[in-house]
Amino acid sequence: MQLSTVNKPFVKVIAFLGLIIFLFWIASFFPDLVLTLVISILVAFILRPLVRFLEFKLNLKRGVAIFLVFLCVGGIIIFTLFEMIPLLISHLRLMYEQLRQFPFEAKLTLAAKEIATHIPFMDSSTIEMKVREFIQQLMLSAGETASSTISYLVNLAIIPFVTYFILAEGDIGTKNIVENIPNKYFEMSLNIMEKVGRELVSYLRGLILECSIVGVLSTIGFMIIGVPYAIIIGVLTGIANLVPYLGPIAGACLAMIASLTVAGNFEMFIPIALLLIIVRLIDDLVLQPLCFGKTLDMHPVAVVLTLIIGHQLMGVSGMVISIPIATILRVSATETYWGLKHYTITA
Repeated sequence: MQLSTVNKPFVKVIAFLGLIIFLFWIASFFPDLVLTLVISILVAFILRPLVRFLEFKLNLKRGVAIFLVFLCVGGIIIFTLFEMIPLLISHLRLMYEQLRQFPFEAKLTLAAKEIATHIPFMDSSTIEMKVREFIQQLMLSAGETASSTISYLVNLAIIPFVTYFILAEGDIGTKNIVENIPNKYFEMSLNIMEKVGRELVSYLRGLILECSIVGVLSTIGFMIIGVPYAIIIGVLTGIANLVPYLGPIAGACLAMIASLTVAGNFEMFIPIALLLIIVRLIDDLVLQPLCFGKTLDMHPVAVVLTLIIGHQLMGVSGMVISIPIATILRVSATETYWGLKHYTITA
C-alpha cells in the first residue's frame, strides 16, 4: 500500500506527459499551423513585458500599448528587411549565375586526382564519385529547404495577427483556464505555468542573442579568410543557428560554394573547416553557457535526439520548435512531480 502511494505522483506525471506527447503527435500532422502558433506564442512572451510596462507604468490601455509595441518593433524589422532583402537578392542572384557557369565536372576530376596523389591508397574515381554524391545531396537539401522556406513565408503574415490576439486576450484565456483548475491542483498549476513561461522567454531571448553573436563571428571570420559575400553568408549563418548546431555547418557549406564560384578550386576548404570548428567551439564553450545559463538543461546528445525526432515528425518546422517543446515537457514533468510530492497531492 505504501509503495502504491509513493508511486502515485510518478504515475500521474507519466500520464500527464503521455497526454501532452499525444497532443503534440496529433499536432505534427499540421506542421505549418503548429509552427505559426508556436512562433506567435513565443513572440508574445517576449513582447509581453513591454506591453505590461506601457499598460501599468504609463497607464495606457492594453490595445494602445500593444499598438505602440508593434509599431516600434515592426518598424525596426521592416526597416531592416528593406535594407537587407535587395542586397540579399542581388548577391544570391549573382552567386546563382556564377554557380551555373562553374565547371563542376572538370574541377571535381582535377581535385580527386590531386587528393589521390597525396593519399596513395585512395582511388581517384571513388573520391570523385563520393564528392559528387555529397554535392548533389547538398544541392537537393538546399533546394528542399529553400522551397519549404518560401512556401512558409505566406504564413509569416499571420504571425502578427495571432500574436496580437494572444497579447490582447491571453490573460482572459489564462484566467478562464485557472478558474477551472481543481482547488487541490491550483497552486501547483500556477507554479508550472509561471515556470514554463519564464523558461521559454529566457530560452528565446538567449537563442536570439546566441544567433546574433554566431552571425557576427561568422561574418568576421569569412571576411578575414577572404570568403566572397561574407556579410550575406554570415547573416544566413546566424539565421540558420535558430536550429541548434545547424548554423556554422550551413554557413560553412554556403561559404564553400561561394568560394568555388570565385576561386574556381577547393583551396578554401581547410580555412572554412577551421573557421567552422572555431565558431562551433566558441558557441559550445562560451555562448551557450552565457546565453542560456541553466535554461537549456539538456545534454548535447539529448538535444541531437530531440532535433532528429522533430525533423522526423515535422521536417524543418519540427527542428525549429523541438527544443521549446522539449523545454515545456521537461519543466512540466519536473514541477508536476515536485508539486505532487510537496503539496501532498497523492489521491
